[in-house]
Amino acid sequence: MKFVRQFNHYITVIFFATIILIIASSYYTFKEVVGIQHQRQQEALVPLFSLINSEVIRPLSVAHFMSNDHLMISYIQKHQIDKKELLDYLLRLATNYNMLTFIALEQHGFMLDSNNKETMLDEKSAEWYHRLKVINKDQIADIGNLDNPHLYFDVKIFNENKEFLGFIGAAIDLNYFADKFTAYNELFGFEIYFVDQDNNIILSSDHLMKTESHHRKNEIVNISSLPWFQRFNSKNQTNNDIFFDDETLVTQMPIQALDWKLYVASPSSFQQQALGLLFYRKFAVFAFVIIIISLIFIRCVSYFKTVLIKDSKIDFLTKLPNRSFIYWEFGRLQKEYENASIVIADIDHFKQINDQYGHLVGDNVLQTQANKMASSLREMDLIARWGGEEFVMILPNTTKEQAFDICERIRQDIAKLSFESDDGKSFTTTTSFGISQTTLKNSGLDTIIAEADKALYMAKSNGRNQIATF
Repeated sequence: MKFVRQFNHYITVIFFATIILIIASSYYTFKEVVGIQHQRQQEALVPLFSLINSEVIRPLSVAHFMSNDHLMISYIQKHQIDKKELLDYLLRLATNYNMLTFIALEQHGFMLDSNNKETMLDEKSAEWYHRLKVINKDQIADIGNLDNPHLYFDVKIFNENKEFLGFIGAAIDLNYFADKFTAYNELFGFEIYFVDQDNNIILSSDHLMKTESHHRKNEIVNISSLPWFQRFNSKNQTNNDIFFDDETLVTQMPIQALDWKLYVASPSSFQQQALGLLFYRKFAVFAFVIIIISLIFIRCVSYFKTVLIKDSKIDFLTKLPNRSFIYWEFGRLQKEYENASIVIADIDHFKQINDQYGHLVGDNVLQTQANKMASSLREMDLIARWGGEEFVMILPNTTKEQAFDICERIRQDIAKLSFESDDGKSFTTTTSFGISQTTLKNSGLDTIIAEADKALYMAKSNGRNQIATF
């Protein structure tokens, strides 16, 4: 019972330790995955803001700077202007900021850009000018130039009297812009959509950005036509800064300088290839740890189970296996060996020893004779306390004659043993042996024991302290 309590205690400790290790492994594995995902999102947002600033906000800032250049405003109000001076001015800014610059003058009726392209401001040649002029806004972002599409940041020019003088501004090449944001998309797996106040997609990083189709005369794509936007719109989520479902995570940010909105759409984390590979890699490590922990747990349980079984089949007094152990092991012996000799040994006049010298002395006799018998056998032999003062020995692949010789040595050694009683008197004991031989394959243990027991009865009847065979 003591070992059973210990077994229960150890199993409980191992069980809870295993659970704690599994939980800890799960926590740190998924924490690392989530942390790396968060880091990946941060790594993606920093270059995105830098990209927006350099490719969108910076051209708009340059356009505002140009529209507030008092020297330029004074110069263009002259009746006669030198187009070369205008071109030098535009080229200087275009070179410094790596973008196309332009100016369209109401009074002089022409538009000039830093590529030295001149366009007259009539309805046919400059449709955009007349369309944007009537819009009640001082700055407008517009896509133009069908042959070489650009995003133009048009800023109205006014003099001190608030009189409209024309447009000045900067433009970025949509092909260049597409390359920049396509590279971003390939690096981070996010789609980017710049949407105007009418929810029309002005710029994007995916296949929608076909530069040849973004002129005002061609088709405009509205963000409401995109499947992910429709899903979120049906759930009234599109007014939130962040919205997501099982397929897409969307971040929405305003670009107040243009009255635009920026949508950053990313697939679900498990659909992103890089993060997916990371997850499966971490999960593989996690699974490996769980398997190792489980194997350790199983081995520990198996070990304690074996010890428990062994302990339950060990005689407490002699430390030899008991009768249950012999029955347990007999099946194994039948598979491994063809025949065996069975020996039953019985201590002669053991009841008299208990009565005359006491049970403690009798226990000492049992322990001493058990040790002597066990030490005289081979490793493959089995010995057990059968009950009381009887012992059983199973000697595999041993004939009756060989078993007789083994038992004779044991009998003689036991007869030489000297024991001492509580009052200091010495005495000796003897033991009788009964032997039977059998084939193991088709034999039952009870039948074999019965035959050996008959031989033991013969040894006892013939005067004890001897060996009989059946």
